[in-house]
Formats: sequence, C-alpha cells, structure tokens
Amino acid sequence: MRATIALGIAALIALLGVSPVYFGGVMADAYYSGLKQWIPEWAFQVRSERYRRGWFSSTASVELSLAPSLCDAPPCPVLKMDTQLFHGPIPFGATEALGGQSRLLGGVIQSTIDPAPLFRAGRIEPGLPPLKAFTKIYLTGNSSTRVEMPESGQTLRADSEQFSLASEGMLGVIDQRGGDDLTTHFEMPRLEATGQQGRQALLKGIGVDFTGRRKDELLLGDWSASLDRIRFLDPERDARYALDALRAGASTRLRDGLLSGDLRLTLDRLATPQQTVGASSGSIRFDRFDAPTLVRIRNALRPVIRGEAPSPETRLAVAALLMQYGPALLHPGPEITFNNLRLVTDRGVAVADGKIDVIPGAVEGRLTLSTLLRRLNGEADILVDEPLAEHWMQISGRPDLAPAQMPGLIEDNILQRTPDDQIAVHLEYKAGRLWINGVENEQWAALMVLLDMGTLEIDS
Repeated sequence: MRATIALGIAALIALLGVSPVYFGGVMADAYYSGLKQWIPEWAFQVRSERYRRGWFSSTASVELSLAPSLCDAPPCPVLKMDTQLFHGPIPFGATEALGGQSRLLGGVIQSTIDPAPLFRAGRIEPGLPPLKAFTKIYLTGNSSTRVEMPESGQTLRADSEQFSLASEGMLGVIDQRGGDDLTTHFEMPRLEATGQQGRQALLKGIGVDFTGRRKDELLLGDWSASLDRIRFLDPERDARYALDALRAGASTRLRDGLLSGDLRLTLDRLATPQQTVGASSGSIRFDRFDAPTLVRIRNALRPVIRGEAPSPETRLAVAALLMQYGPALLHPGPEITFNNLRLVTDRGVAVADGKIDVIPGAVEGRLTLSTLLRRLNGEADILVDEPLAEHWMQISGRPDLAPAQMPGLIEDNILQRTPDDQIAVHLEYKAGRLWINGVENEQWAALMVLLDMGTLEIDS
C-alpha cells in the first residue's frame, strides 16, 4: 500500500515537473504555427520573440517590425505583441456551449498589439485602443480565432495640422478544422481622417472572406473581397480621388500538382484628376501552373516583397528567378484566358477578349527570351472607342503612335475603324510570329531575328 502511494506521489511530482515542458510546448507549436500563417510577411518582420513555458499557462512576447517597403524612413516602427496561453496538465476547465452540449477546450490564447507606433509622425490623443486576438483550441485539434479592435475616435496632431480620426472598429474571424480546412472573415466598416485644411481620407466597407483548405503552402478554395468606398481629398493640390463598389472574387484548385483558378472583378466608379472610370468588369481564367514552382518563386521573392533589396538588385533578382524557375513553370503548358474585360471611361469604352498559352514540354538548354517567345501562342480581339484610343496614344509617350498617325495606321491595316467610330484590332501570335489584323508585323519579325542571333537577350 505504501509503495503504491509513494509511486502515485512520484508520478504526480513527475507530471507537475514535465507539464510545463510538454503542455507549454504543445501550445507553443499552435502559437508559432499561427504566427507563421497569419502575420503577413509583406507587411511585418518578426524581429525578436520570447516564449516562457508554465504549468497552467505560458507567456510569449514578439516584436514586429514594419517591412521596409511600407516604411517611409528608417528605423521602421516596431509593434509589440504580448500573448498569454492558458493550458494545463488536464484539459482546460472552461466549457463552451455548442448545440445544446458542452465541450472542453484544449487551451486558450490571448494576444494584444498596441498599434500606436505606426503613427510616429504625430501625437494621438487619446491613445489608440489595442488590437486583441482570442483563440480557442479544442481537444479535437480544431481552433477558432477572433481578432477585433473596438470603435474609437482620436485627434492626431502632426506637424502644423490637426486631424480627427474616426473608426468603427475591425473584426476578423478564423476557423480551422481538421488541420487544413479554413473559413475566414474580415471586415472594417469605416475609417476616416479629416484635417483642418480640408484634407480628407475615407475607407468604407472593407470585407474579405475565404472558404477552403491549406495544401502545400497554398490556400485553395473560394475568395471574395469588397470595398464600398474610398475618398481622398487635398484642396491645396486640387487633388480628388474616389473609388466606389470594388468587388473581387477568386477560386483556386489543385490537381496533380497543377494550379488552376478563376478571377473576377467589377468596379462601379474610379475618379482621378486625369480620368474617370465607370462601371467596368472582367474575368480571367488560368490553368496548368506548376504549384511547387510557384511556391519556390514566392519564397525566393520574399526579400523583394518586403522591400529589403534595392531597386537595381530587385530587377536582377526577378530576372534571375525567371530564368531559374521558368523551365519548370513552362513545362506543363500554362494557359491564361480573359473574357469580356470591359473598361468604361469618360473618353469611351474598351473591350478585350483573348487567350495566351505555352506549348507544353521540356525546355532544351537554358531559357532565353527568344526561347520563351517561341513557346508562346495567343490571340486577342480589342475594341476601343476612338477618343479613348487617341488618349492612350497621347499618354504612351511614343511619337509614332501620336493621334496624327492614326490615319496612317488605319491605312496600313494596323488599326481598323468600325462603322461605329471604334478602333478594332485582332492580334494573333504563334511561335515568334505576330499578325495584326491578318498582316504579319515586320518589326516584330526583325526583333525575333536579333534575339535569335543573340544581339538582344535577357537572362540572369
């Protein structure tokens, strides 16, 4: 009997001794997995992190530095995220009602971020409310996260001007099931800044939703995004910008390692001092893109996305990546189709339909620009109202495309005028040869000869 009691006491002491290591470690895995998945790498860099295990709870502290691409001048602002993780050597004691039943939680993670360092150019009174994240982890391995910032109003004093800030808060929800299945929702109803000199910035009705799964570092499923309104007003510069009812949707699929999907976009209005765009829309389908290669390219581009590489080095890095990963990307024969791309402006309407595809198969030798162009096929039909076509020629900076040259381009059949005073162009491209309205383009043929001779070439 005494031996049994002693053995039980020893087991209890051992359990209490290893529980911080084991249970704190389990929660650490969930915590770091969340950091990797949901902190956008294009926006923040993890500068330092500390994690301390405990018996019934653990703590973590992370410093997030704003990416150089979003930072106006060094040093970039640093945000601190403090986290407390509740776990324990037994299932977490709190229960949650679900469908008339209750279930035990495996743990709870609470994080807080102070956004004040982002506004380093001025002083905010009163202070901004913190951004809070609350995650519930269930014994099944599923989790649910709620990220929110409450409604608030502040005064920002920057240089010689004062701004009134008003926010209707922010909400994000992330539900993860079975390790890979995800449902996410994000909304920001309204954010507005108004200055004493009449300057104004307004963001209204931002929403993003996703339903799908994570597979090989890719998110596969259905996306939707919406933006009701954007307004920027600067009376001193007579600058007015406005956007209304932007809607976007996407669906992505993976089969045999090849990624396919559809993109859809609609816009009610976009106004700038130079031009106004009305109700416009379009849809694009892409097929047979090698998913592992896309992941490798994305990972290699991370320093470029974060703005860590200087501009000249960025261009060289991108060119080198194209040459390095291009053969694997071209091998399956990717294809892009665009249907009824419709742009409505105050100078007229433009409509385009077309398709671009790559001849499938292995790339022999190294990839050059000439090799790439000879692997491409495509065709497109473009119809543009004449005033809009003339405007595009004016802003192109090409004297040979000036409006005065339009009659000559029409006479040479490079452009065609329809009975409705529209400019029509039919393009065909195959294996390095280009036809415009049925006539082969001699300038393009001469360019391909130079590329084949090696006089002009782009590689790493």
